[in-house]
Amino acid sequence: MNFEAGIRFIVFLVIFGVTNYLMMLRRYENDIQKKKLLQQEKIYWLYPKGSFIF
Repeated sequence: MNFEAGIRFIVFLVIFGVTNYLMMLRRYENDIQKKKLLQQEKIYWLYPKGSFIF
């Protein structure tokens, strides 16, 4: 009984760790995408349409 409970606990920890990792990875990818879009927007406002740099 004790051995079975230990195995269940280890399986629970592995499943919990994997789901936590996947959620953090998704959040990290979303943050990177938001930063990229924000950077592009800042560059767009810095150099508006119709202006030329000589």
